[in-house]
Amino acid sequence: MIVTTKVAVRIILVLVAAILLQDTFFSLVELFGASFWILPAVAAIFGMLGGSMVGATVGFTVGFFSDALNDGPLGTACLVFMGIGYATGLYRERGGQPPALAAALIAGAATFFANLALGLFTTLLDFDAYLSAAALPDLLLQTLFAFSLAGPLFILIGRILRPALVDERAGRHRRTTAFGS
Repeated sequence: MIVTTKVAVRIILVLVAAILLQDTFFSLVELFGASFWILPAVAAIFGMLGGSMVGATVGFTVGFFSDALNDGPLGTACLVFMGIGYATGLYRERGGQPPALAAALIAGAATFFANLALGLFTTLLDFDAYLSAAALPDLLLQTLFAFSLAGPLFILIGRILRPALVDERAGRHRRTTAFGS
């Protein structure tokens, strides 16, 4: 991803919209007793679109504002989301930009990992949280919700950031000779 001033403004607007939607809408909507959680999916999507540095930076930013707006130990979501953005960015750098279905699977896995990691961190930090098997249905439902929302989010964010995206598939169709050059 080529980050210019205009693209940076687009990224900031998408992040502000995602954080505000999470705190004002998605956290209040419950389906089968579990609420929607799109922030790990957003960090993963930016990693898949922009690479490891963009993914880690966006993941840290989303995690910072998530920690600041919610009641929890500061820094845990920053660490987890930064790791998610970096890991999905490495996937993009090694394997290219995934299709929307693969992006949805990766975002669902990122949400599952983020829930586990944040639960572990809050329990280890003794922040009035306890891990139990009763949280497993919520964890699976949030993963399913992230999977269902990640495809449309991937397409929407990709269209918003289209001027900055670099398509590496065009450079891979070089002609090679028998000697590999």
